[in-house]
Amino acid sequence: MRDERWVNRFLFAWNDTLFFDPLDVYYEPREDNFLASLDEQVRARFVRSGIWWSHRHNEELPAQGWKIHVSASQRTVRRVAATVIDYLTAHAVDFKIALDMNIFEMLNSKAMSRGGAGKLVTIYPDDEDRFRTVLADLAGLLDGVEGAYVLSDMRYRDSKALYFRYGQFLPTHTVDVMGRAVPHIIGPDGPVPDERAIGYAQPPWQPWPFTDWKPGDYGADDDAGLLGGRFRVTEAMQFSNTGGVYKAEDTARDNKIVVVKEARPYTNINPRLDHDAIDIHHREWTFLQRLGDLGSFPTPITSFQHWEHHFIAEEFIDGKDIRSVLLERNPLARPGRSTERSRDFLRIYLSVFRGLTRAVRDAHSRQVILGDLTAANLLVDTDTFTVTVIDLESCRLAEAESDDAHLATPVELFTPGFSHSRRRFNASQYEDDLFGLAMTMAYFIFPIAAMSYLREDVMGLYRLFTDRLGWPARIHDLLTELLEARVTLDEVLEFLDGEEELLAAVTDAPPPVLDEQRLGLAGTEAGVAAFVEAVADTSRETLFPVDPFAHITNPLGLGTGASGVLWALKATGVTIRPEWTDWLDRQLAEIDITEYADGLMNGLAGIAWAADTLGLHGHARKLLATANERGLDSGDHTLYYGLAGLGMTNLRFYLAGRDERDLDAARACAARLIDLARHEGDHTYWLNSFSEKAPFTGLGFGQAGVALFLLRMTQATGDESYADLGQRALAWEMAHAESLEDGLIMFKHEGTMDPYVEVGSAGVLQVLLRYGRTDDAREVARALDICQSVLPGYAFGLTGVADAMLDAADRTGDDTYRQLALRQIDFVRQVFVFEPAGKFGLPREEGRRLLGLPGEGLLRCSCDYLTGSAGLLRVLHRFTHGGTADFLLDELDPQDGPDAAAGSPR
Repeated sequence: MRDERWVNRFLFAWNDTLFFDPLDVYYEPREDNFLASLDEQVRARFVRSGIWWSHRHNEELPAQGWKIHVSASQRTVRRVAATVIDYLTAHAVDFKIALDMNIFEMLNSKAMSRGGAGKLVTIYPDDEDRFRTVLADLAGLLDGVEGAYVLSDMRYRDSKALYFRYGQFLPTHTVDVMGRAVPHIIGPDGPVPDERAIGYAQPPWQPWPFTDWKPGDYGADDDAGLLGGRFRVTEAMQFSNTGGVYKAEDTARDNKIVVVKEARPYTNINPRLDHDAIDIHHREWTFLQRLGDLGSFPTPITSFQHWEHHFIAEEFIDGKDIRSVLLERNPLARPGRSTERSRDFLRIYLSVFRGLTRAVRDAHSRQVILGDLTAANLLVDTDTFTVTVIDLESCRLAEAESDDAHLATPVELFTPGFSHSRRRFNASQYEDDLFGLAMTMAYFIFPIAAMSYLREDVMGLYRLFTDRLGWPARIHDLLTELLEARVTLDEVLEFLDGEEELLAAVTDAPPPVLDEQRLGLAGTEAGVAAFVEAVADTSRETLFPVDPFAHITNPLGLGTGASGVLWALKATGVTIRPEWTDWLDRQLAEIDITEYADGLMNGLAGIAWAADTLGLHGHARKLLATANERGLDSGDHTLYYGLAGLGMTNLRFYLAGRDERDLDAARACAARLIDLARHEGDHTYWLNSFSEKAPFTGLGFGQAGVALFLLRMTQATGDESYADLGQRALAWEMAHAESLEDGLIMFKHEGTMDPYVEVGSAGVLQVLLRYGRTDDAREVARALDICQSVLPGYAFGLTGVADAMLDAADRTGDDTYRQLALRQIDFVRQVFVFEPAGKFGLPREEGRRLLGLPGEGLLRCSCDYLTGSAGLLRVLHRFTHGGTADFLLDELDPQDGPDAAAGSPR
């Protein structure tokens, strides 16, 4: 489910600020934008709409119909833009066009979604006759123009610039339980999703709009579906806007397995250097031929064209992504610790990086600079731990003859954290590969390289990791020297070859016993609070900088929006400034409830919870009433987004005011959950639209969250049947725990073992403790003996795990759990909490430190509750002032001790 709220950070980390800034709000168009040459009268007919200039004047425009998309290449885009604007304004046709060349480049980039890429202009003809006329006219005006194939559309006749599909003209949509807009059109039986699948173009009920033309199969192949007449695709390994990467059988070589990489014309464009994906494709092929015989790079097989797309076939490397090897073998990523594990991991580490260092040295011996040396471009053989460098798109020649001069130019492809940011638009040098090698070696120890944009001292943090592994300090010294190009590759190899000496130097590194008073957590809490206060901005849509999920859902949500930050500040004792309350009051007075979901973490229920706490009681009541009116129709059971969270909110209002109507509303939520329950022997579980294949586990999205609400219903009403059903849900959770080594158990989510609150062990633990199932809770807690995570936040990170450990300490009386929680929060403090550099321009007060926290992805800071500063602030406050976990209604617990019977009403 975390994947459901994961947003492409590319559209939010595009500038040089400290925060995730939505491109459509904060981007300022270039002076030479696509309207710049228009006369003032014509330009005045456009308004900005996000990343588009919108030319809308037809008040009778239908909500849906046949629409046209225009694409272009980096060489033709200005002529195409001028031609299309001139024609459409003269004929009074509604349309929108990208703001400028930067946005056009983004729309054709590799990172752009395949369903939305390539569209320079979108045209909205008001009927089918106008649709056909506009297409025919533009086909003549744009004769010979080529652009990226718009994958969600159908190409118009022989034009390579015009595409069309049936879909929305106006932004009609519904909102799903997570708060995301779901575009729809109206079909014969009512609303249906506005389908944007590849090649969809036409809903089944809509007649074909032409009588004199129907397209053929543009991808037809006479060779029994073989790419290039030779390669039989067996698996799609990955897709991007640029093209796919496929596993295939080479029928010309006894069906040997190969990798086939696709490049689509006019995608991944770079107007500054005048190249696109095809140019990069040819470049990569050249460098494969130059390096493929070295043993550390794939062997090239052939390069070919199939239809309009270009392909490279290369040797299939039977290896694992280096990141998965790290996750599986690294002691820092697993519960428990031992010197032998650290020594085994070091042995793997030395083997992997001896191979990679030789690969870099061999490339340099042939005057090749790799340019984008990153962990994502490496495969490791898990038997021999040899390394293969894949994806040679960013290579360049350090020296080139005139015939190869283009190969000495950069391609401006780089990975944040692994490349010198100061050189991102300059030619890479040999020392840049040393930088990339150093960061990859560091990443393999612990993957926090992406944070280097926020913190220039990231490499210095790695001393903490090498110490925790018990590795000799000179390993960290080597990384630092390599990063700064103060050692040669030969010297690095000489160091890595000293394996026996390094292995013998590994020492026992037991976890430290921390003195809570000496850690200064109160000071950290004050600094985190000061940061949140300092970055508040009433002109910002979300008041505080937050996770991008708020920008694609709503700005006010409890989990990732403004109300959660305000609630956390209030609960922590921070003075809420009047202008913040006034801001929220105005937002709630003008709220469009149709744009909001109903649930706890991203809907009206959670906002009502926060608003009531902040004194906005009237708004809170209206929001909760609306959530209750609509929420029972939801088929979502979850605590974070569905019925369990709505029910908890009603109980919270009941506890505050003892109004029986609130308890009745909670009963209605419980009754709906009972109706939706699925039973399997002694187990009960729920499914929603995101978990149709298998139920999720955990507090936020799984069965434990429902069990918690049902327990609270028993405690509020005295009706034991609710908690009995909750026990069955917990039985389902425990039955689906999976064994790790050393007899530990954890819960698998979408293929990985997760220890977190939102999904995974920590959330299940919290509910087991509240049911008084102490033995089960201790069993789950054993695998939470982890003190490192690349995720610092509350919902899906180490802060939330620490909060669950505090629950374990409070409810079992075992202070060992508090010491573990202390180590976890101290790790967050040491590695992730930081004082932003002066270049970020934060307002500062004398004697007051501002301490920021990276959000998910580590690229920018976030202040929200689930992923950023607000959640950390609450757990720090719990450490320093006591208290219980948030939003779990512990005030309903019996007061008879940690193992009191779960079903006893208060």
